[in-house]
Amino acid sequence: MDGVSYDNLAVLAHRRRGVPLRVFMVHHGECLYVGEFAVEPESPIERWVDTGKRDIATPYSRRRPNMVDTRAPLFRLRQLHGVSIPAGHVDPFQKAHRINLRPQPGADQFPAATAIRDLLTALESEPSTAASLGELDEAQLLATLVQRARRQADLDELRAVVENLDSRESDLQRLVERMTWIFGGEFLPGTARRNLTLRDQLDLTLLRPDGTLHGVELKKANIERLVTGQRNHLIVGAEVNKAVGQAMNYLRELDEKRPQILIDLGIDCRRASMTVVIGHTAFAATDASPEEIDEAIRTYNSHLTRVSVTTYGRLIENAQRMIDLTSSER
Repeated sequence: MDGVSYDNLAVLAHRRRGVPLRVFMVHHGECLYVGEFAVEPESPIERWVDTGKRDIATPYSRRRPNMVDTRAPLFRLRQLHGVSIPAGHVDPFQKAHRINLRPQPGADQFPAATAIRDLLTALESEPSTAASLGELDEAQLLATLVQRARRQADLDELRAVVENLDSRESDLQRLVERMTWIFGGEFLPGTARRNLTLRDQLDLTLLRPDGTLHGVELKKANIERLVTGQRNHLIVGAEVNKAVGQAMNYLRELDEKRPQILIDLGIDCRRASMTVVIGHTAFAATDASPEEIDEAIRTYNSHLTRVSVTTYGRLIENAQRMIDLTSSER
């Protein structure tokens, strides 16, 4: 069979959707979680290997075997985050922390959970069935619904943390770093390493498909002087200017270390940009409306080049609109 074997349709679907792959190592009945990896977008396949003949069911071969030569791609992966595998002959399982996992169904478990597990077991044992299912529009719809439900749950949790007066930057970062889709579809999922230089550490590092970098600086949501009045107009407050100055220093450091970062990590910092997420209109101590605050920040952004500022409220609102638009496409 020319092209991709049916065993790898799920992996290719991950690459098309940009969903990170969770990689495990197996040894003597034990599994070691290595981390999340992304398939290289420019050159995804390292090489192809023959996997022998297999009976592939087609509409024209229901009553006779249809033995087909199959091949499987070995993908070229880039680690997003996880554990480092020691070089040489060191056994990574030797010092790994061990836990025993066993399913414990709860009393309030969804009735469909058992049926879904049975379906997954059947698909694993019958690759031809999985291939046929992958061609159905309903299967794509199911995957879209599951992804949308997960994103909505993450967004609701982020909204709750943002609206909490006692939330810290670390609380916000913990949530945002697992939902990089909130910044739009132009970035690869997951994050690159945060410490690209020795002096600075970015809160979040996103990569575009062409390998260029976009940094995210996360600040508190509860900032009273998000904007302030100047004569008859609003201008951004001192905390916003301070955060933007910090982002500019990050970019300058990346520019100066660009050749070293490009050689060591394969990340091009020459066209790097930054987004500063700071404040929420609900916490701003001003008589101005949320629309007026947003307008002041848009005016401020219009005079910036490689740095842009947004609020958590605007970020969440845009993400909610994205989810609602995908829901209306059904």
